Amino acid sequence: MEDRRVRTVSASARPRVGPLALLAFALASGCAGRYKAPRTLASLGTLAVLAGSVTWAAGQGFERDGHAGSGLVTTGFVGVTVGLAALVAAGGWMAAQVSCNVDPDCDEEEQCREIPAPPGGVPYKQCMAR
Repeated sequence: MEDRRVRTVSASARPRVGPLALLAFALASGCAGRYKAPRTLASLGTLAVLAGSVTWAAGQGFERDGHAGSGLVTTGFVGVTVGLAALVAAGGWMAAQVSCNVDPDCDEEEQCREIPAPPGGVPYKQCMAR
């Protein structure tokens, strides 16, 4: 039989710039634009789900090899649960912020106000600072 080299997590983990750069871009994009706070919470929730999933999978792998990995499994499960709760909370927060009182054409810091017209004219709406 062939003697196969044992692969461990540390032996297969090589620094990868692409996924880290993508993760940094995703978190930074959550902090930009409209509704920054709920989008940032959703980005952090996504990060927690990903990290929890990796931790959970690593713990399962260690248990399969006969090592104690139940701590990693529990930590991963908690990470996934917290991340999913953050995603649900971010969705609710976003829905509450855009409900009924926000004009989709105005920025988050602005409010849509009706500008009166002279007699016989048609009033129009304009985005103005709150």
